[in-house]
Amino acid sequence: MTMYSDQLAAQEQQQKLQKSKIEAGEKSWLATTLLAAILGPFGVHRFYTGYTIIGILQLLTLGGCGIWLLIDYIMLLANKYKDKDGLPLDKYNGITAFVLLVLSIFGAVIILGSE
Repeated sequence: MTMYSDQLAAQEQQQKLQKSKIEAGEKSWLATTLLAAILGPFGVHRFYTGYTIIGILQLLTLGGCGIWLLIDYIMLLANKYKDKDGLPLDKYNGITAFVLLVLSIFGAVIILGSE
């Protein structure tokens, strides 16, 4: 009887693990965020996550004159960005998001302050 309940518990644990893997997409959060931070005006992060048409539009408008890119970047840091299948990006890290946010603000202050 104990062996049966152990097997049942193991199966339930395996199903939970598979379900959590299904709930996250295949695209990396860190890769998407770095692409947005470095090559964002060219829409590379949109191409990476499967949004080809939006990527082309961002490429032609340089990230919607920066506004579209800023919205994407905020969504990425808040973990609200989804891939083309509507799945959240894989391996979100809140500490890394916070560090990137601080570095972005620091860089913007330096750039704006130098003018």
